[in-house]
Amino acid sequence: MNPRLLHAGAWWMWALGLAAAASRTTNPLILGLIIAITGLVVSSRAEKAPWARAYSSALILGAIVMGVRLLFGLFFGLALGDQQLFALPQAPLPSWAQGIRIGGSITSEQLLLALFDGLRLATIIVCIGAANALSSPLRLLKSVPGAIYELGVAIVVAMSLVPTLIADITRVREARRLRGRTTSGARGFLGLVTPVLEGSLRRSLDLAAAMDSRGYGRIEAVPLRTRRGTQGLLVVGLMSLVVGMYLFLAGTGSSWIGPVALVIGLIAGVAGLITTGRRTSRSRYRPDPWLWTEWSVAVGGWSAAATIWWQMSHNAAALEPSLTPLQWPGLPALPLIGLAIATITALATPPLPSDETSSRVPPELIAAEASA
Repeated sequence: MNPRLLHAGAWWMWALGLAAAASRTTNPLILGLIIAITGLVVSSRAEKAPWARAYSSALILGAIVMGVRLLFGLFFGLALGDQQLFALPQAPLPSWAQGIRIGGSITSEQLLLALFDGLRLATIIVCIGAANALSSPLRLLKSVPGAIYELGVAIVVAMSLVPTLIADITRVREARRLRGRTTSGARGFLGLVTPVLEGSLRRSLDLAAAMDSRGYGRIEAVPLRTRRGTQGLLVVGLMSLVVGMYLFLAGTGSSWIGPVALVIGLIAGVAGLITTGRRTSRSRYRPDPWLWTEWSVAVGGWSAAATIWWQMSHNAAALEPSLTPLQWPGLPALPLIGLAIATITALATPPLPSDETSSRVPPELIAAEASA
């Protein structure tokens, strides 16, 4: 298998599948396995790039969210269980606030309920952090559909602004230091302003010329019937996705309505984006390939969500650890198989190129390519 970078969209599909699986369970064994899988894949498949640090930041943020959820569950949670651990000062509340408490006795059931719920939130955050660590944001924005390419170009240019300015300031400061000129104080600042602004203006003109030569903003004529049909597909797709995600997260309704709504919304949304993209004539220079490896990674990630969904429909008790009475949570076999598939497909991807710097595209070139 030749070394190459995987398509950024495949990693996002994989991570979102794991996040969807984590959202439907509070079993700490399953959630711990998901966190371990993301850590294993990030350590073996993430580039040595600034965005790879997003995973460690997600771990810290997840720990903070978990701690906040634990505190809220202890101080403001509902009374649950009878195995008291300790007692806190309780604030008296009026009769109309019956069922709500501030402080009071803390039981082991309340502690575990808040802990498991916070772990679920932290796992979702860690999955999103893994997606950011595994995929370059610039490569992902370069692959946006043609229907929203203007938004992609604007985001790429905005993201490349600050790194470019920092590089310009560093270059100008080094040049002034080699010439024996001051690089600090008011004189050093005034000496930096003119060359940095001049370089920014020159790059803006070059980018504008590149975008104009590639036909940025060119729109083809589309019949009225096609345009209305496209708008209808987008509306139906968006509404179906909202209904499907609500039923999936809330766990209400029949077991088949949520998956059907998600599939209909996905198909309608993709068809609408493809039809809308025909209005724009754009090409990609060195596009990222989407091969069978990308398909296997995306399907592997969502296989974990599918097995969780199936387990929830047939034996949901295995996904929610028993608190009354307290029991050690079990590890159901079906979600374990789905997580194993997600792990194998992610680790079976092509290895990273040995010379990673040669495989990266400069932000200025990516911005010009996205406008093509």
